[in-house]
Amino acid sequence: MKRFFFSLLNVFFTISLLSIIGCNFLKLSKEHYALQDKCEKQCEAWSKSYKQKYPSDEFSYKSHYNNKLNQCFILVKYSRSQLKSLKNINGNKLYGSFLSKPDSKTIICSVLENKCISEQEWDLLVKPYMED
Repeated sequence: MKRFFFSLLNVFFTISLLSIIGCNFLKLSKEHYALQDKCEKQCEAWSKSYKQKYPSDEFSYKSHYNNKLNQCFILVKYSRSQLKSLKNINGNKLYGSFLSKPDSKTIICSVLENKCISEQEWDLLVKPYMED
């Protein structure tokens, strides 16, 4: 009888723990998606504002809410030049830039204090900001 009681108690606590964890996970997922959606909208607004100021510049961008850093980032690739930039959209802070000449000579390559010498290195430095 004692063994049955402890088994029943163990099942009860296990189910309770799983339901608490599951509810918290769903709550975190909803919050994450809400923050990602907010980030996308902020990046879209930045894009529209930039296009109004510089209508001849062509560019593409990717937005990403970094959950670990609790920051919204925008990665911008300009079409007419070999220019890329990584910005924190909330603080309007430039985190990094990459610029090269058409002959593939790197002119600027850095992310915060980290310097680099190639586009591949720059992409690796940017990766942690654009992924979780």
